[in-house]
Amino acid sequence: MYRRLRSSVISLSLLLWLASSASALEQQKEVIVEKKEAHIPAGAGQKPWDVTRHVIALNEIQSGGPPKNGIPALDRPAFVSVSEADRTLKPQDMVLGTEFSGVSKAYPVPILNWHEVVNDDVGEQPVIISWCPLCGSALVFDPRVNGHRYVFGVSGLLYHENLLLFDQETESLWSQLRGQAVAGPLAGADLRLLPASVATWQSWKAEHPQTLVLSFQTGYKRDYGRDPYREWPLDRRMALIVSKQGQTKIYPFSELKKAKSAVQDELGGVSFTILFDGKQQSASVQSSSGDVPPHFTAFLGNVRAFFPHAEIYKAR
Repeated sequence: MYRRLRSSVISLSLLLWLASSASALEQQKEVIVEKKEAHIPAGAGQKPWDVTRHVIALNEIQSGGPPKNGIPALDRPAFVSVSEADRTLKPQDMVLGTEFSGVSKAYPVPILNWHEVVNDDVGEQPVIISWCPLCGSALVFDPRVNGHRYVFGVSGLLYHENLLLFDQETESLWSQLRGQAVAGPLAGADLRLLPASVATWQSWKAEHPQTLVLSFQTGYKRDYGRDPYREWPLDRRMALIVSKQGQTKIYPFSELKKAKSAVQDELGGVSFTILFDGKQQSASVQSSSGDVPPHFTAFLGNVRAFFPHAEIYKAR
C-alpha cells in the first residue's frame, strides 16, 4: 500500500501543471541516454533501478513508499466458479472483467487493491491485469513485445501518481496509463492495450454467467475485506477511455449519465456503442462488427492529465 504523498494526490495545481506539459505525458517517445549510468533506489537490499535510458524526466519518478515487490503481483492466480465466488463477493463489489474468444474472467478490486498486477492468460490471450488504486485505473495489456512475453511486477514507484510496473526480465519501468516503458533497457517500447471493463459483481456475472473469478486464496495474508484507500482524498469522478488507431476519447460518467441512452460513436474507423448503467456505475463498449476498441476506466482527473489532447465526450 502506498504512503500518503504530501498534498499531492492529484491536487488542482498538479493537474494544471500536468496539462501544461502535455508533450511530456502524451507525445514524447524519444529515448534519452544519459552519459553516465543513472540509478533510482528500489528499496533496502534491492538492486537499484537502472534508468540510464528513459523517455520521461527522471525527477518525475516518485517513491510510493513500498520497495520493489513490496506490493506482490500474482503470478500463479487461482480461479473459482461463480457459485464459489458468491460466497465471498457482495453484489456491489467491483470487479475488473475481460473476455477473449468466449472465455471471461473477473478480478475482484478488493484483491487488486493489495496486489495491483496479475500475470495471467484469458483463454489463449496472455494478459497483464493492472490496477492503480490512486487513479482508479484498470488496464489490461498484452505482455508480449517483439514476440517475447514479459512477466510484470509492482515497482513501488509512481509517475504522476500512477503505477509504474516493471518487467522481471530487464527491470524496465512501465507507466500504466501510458502503456509504455518509460525507463530502463526497454525505454520507448509500447504494450498493446486490450479491452477491459470495471463493473459490479452483480452485473458482470449476469452478463457472463460462466465467468471464472480470481480466488481470494492468493497465498498471501491480506485483509481483503478492507479497502486500504477508502479514506484517501482522491478525486473519484470516473470516466471511460476508448483508444483506437492512435486516437483517444474520454467519456466522463457524468456525461454518459446525461445521455440517458446508449451512446453511438466512432473512433479510428470503428463504430461502437457505449452502454452506461448509472445505478451500477459501470460502462461497457460493444461493436456490431465484433471489433471492440480497447477501452478502460479511470478517474477523470488523472486521465485528463495523461491525455490532455484527447477529445472529451459531451452529451447532447
